[in-house]
Amino acid sequence: MFPLKGHERRVGEQEARFAFVGALLADPDAERWAFAAEVPTRLSYRFAQRGGAAKAQRGLTDLALYRRPLDEPALAVDFKSGGRSGKSEIDESIRKDVAKVLAEQPDALWFQVARNVNEATLQGFLRTLDAAISRLSNPFKLRDYLAPGKTVEPRAKTIAVHICVLNPDVTASVHRVLAYVPSKPERDFFTIETTSAHASLEIAHGRGWRVYHDPSRA
Repeated sequence: MFPLKGHERRVGEQEARFAFVGALLADPDAERWAFAAEVPTRLSYRFAQRGGAAKAQRGLTDLALYRRPLDEPALAVDFKSGGRSGKSEIDESIRKDVAKVLAEQPDALWFQVARNVNEATLQGFLRTLDAAISRLSNPFKLRDYLAPGKTVEPRAKTIAVHICVLNPDVTASVHRVLAYVPSKPERDFFTIETTSAHASLEIAHGRGWRVYHDPSRA
């Protein structure tokens, strides 16, 4: 599941998806769920050239979960990997994925795998995600990513944010669930308490975040 890449195990978006599905299949309470990978979205998007003449096409949901026996996805899971410099709150790759999350119908889970992150990169990523959601909650900003002439109101939904930190000295996950209402932003939702000491990242419990540490490293 996690092949060697040089001297380290490769853990990216695909590996995170495999691990997620493996955990789902091992859970006896998951029998009521069905799932599918690379599910086409309902709407069409123009990701390559925002606001320009790029041809609109349907996006893909990394993993869609269905409550049996319904045919419509109940949860859309997007798996992402990589960190951020923390120097800029503008990241087009994050904005285009946030546009899909806000415009589509299902509740969403943003599952981020981050390796070798520090306080600045973790905080920077959260600021970027916060800025993207705040900006694209405006339907006139959101339509820049949709098919020409299409305007969609962002949908109220549950958005779970899960960040898996894979550092040599820190293995932990942080999780928080946002009850997203476009007209009522939840202030400081993406605020998390972190400290860095001697190149080690410390993530504090609290502010609504649940922190899970690898017990083998405790």
